[in-house]
Amino acid sequence: MRKRVDALVEALELPKDLCLGAAVITVVGSMEMTVENHRGLLEYSPECIRILSGMCRIRISGEHLVISYFERDAMKIKGRIREISYE
Repeated sequence: MRKRVDALVEALELPKDLCLGAAVITVVGSMEMTVENHRGLLEYSPECIRILSGMCRIRISGEHLVISYFERDAMKIKGRIREISYE
């Protein structure tokens, strides 16, 4: 079912972030990032932040990581970002 929805969204050229709940990630250098369309926080420490999104889990690894703001559908993370991975 998921593949059909993905194919339909692709064929109609619809925005994936709206239709599939995909996270929109904006990274500024290695010191700041914004995550939009998240579904919640799974883990939070100065070395690791894990976020639930509509399509996957996002893991941010680094040093001195802090969430400078956290809203219902967006958050900003600051610190030394070393790695962003998708689980």
